[in-house]
Amino acid sequence: MKSAGFALVVLVILLPLTAIAQEVIVHEAWFIHMESAGGWVAVDKGFYGKAKVKEVQGGPGISPIQKVVAAVRAGNIAFGNDYPENIIRAREKEGIDLVAVSVDFQNSAMRIISWNPIKSAKDIKGDFGIWIGYDAKVKCVVGKGWEKQFTIQNQGGDIKPWLLGTWPLASAMTYNELITAQRETKKMGKTFYTTDYKDLGINWMDNVLFTTEEILKKHPDVVQAVVTGRYKGFQWALENPKETFDILKKTNEGLDFAHEMDAVAPMKALMITADTKKYGMGYINPRKWENIPKDMLQAGLLEKMPDVKKVYSEKFPSGVIPK
Repeated sequence: MKSAGFALVVLVILLPLTAIAQEVIVHEAWFIHMESAGGWVAVDKGFYGKAKVKEVQGGPGISPIQKVVAAVRAGNIAFGNDYPENIIRAREKEGIDLVAVSVDFQNSAMRIISWNPIKSAKDIKGDFGIWIGYDAKVKCVVGKGWEKQFTIQNQGGDIKPWLLGTWPLASAMTYNELITAQRETKKMGKTFYTTDYKDLGINWMDNVLFTTEEILKKHPDVVQAVVTGRYKGFQWALENPKETFDILKKTNEGLDFAHEMDAVAPMKALMITADTKKYGMGYINPRKWENIPKDMLQAGLLEKMPDVKKVYSEKFPSGVIPK
């Protein structure tokens, strides 16, 4: 009986270690770039500690949400990175028990780029290049009946149709397409306009790290390790951008050095705020989480107001205070 009891104690002690030794998959939202550097640097520098993490590039096609759900159902520990509105929609419309555990960018990086100034929702007209699944913000700006005012064009990986004048409107991230737009229009000798969604009344955040309720309950130690490691990685990346580029290039040799370096300052502005200086990088802001479903409900993108507190967890602060 004593040996059986001893074996039980050993088993209980080893369970957390076994869980944290299991491979953990993080599905990023897009191809490897500076905006997802935190995870890649964390793997390279060992910031995940005992957690054996595998970073996976995203891209067009299957969403990180679908990938995470499939991985968890297959018995894996998985995380993903996506927009908060997509997580809310997945919970409300598909009944998927997703939970956000941290936020990379405290404010939205998405901008509207246009050949004419946009002063209000009435100025959003015609063909509009947007990534499929990332159109909630502009729909909320215009409101119900948006389809009578503008037509969504699948922007994909570049803004060439907009640069050629085929579309009057397109989408740009401050750390990616906006840099391209600035460079190319300068060569063309043209002037364009940039509009922040916040100036049109939509004040959301971007790039949310999420997992499922099941993972939160079964592996809280792994969740904490992933959150902390990710933001240690981001902190290191922002402080060492050239060395970070070398790490990213191991996965994608085609990265453009100047472009990735130009992305650092916009990223700092999105990640290092008064809140993250106080609470740590990855901070979950409950007030901003309330904004999103309210705006979506008003625009007819949700049928009812969800219980927002179930969509995110404040139990896993990163503890990484930006310098």
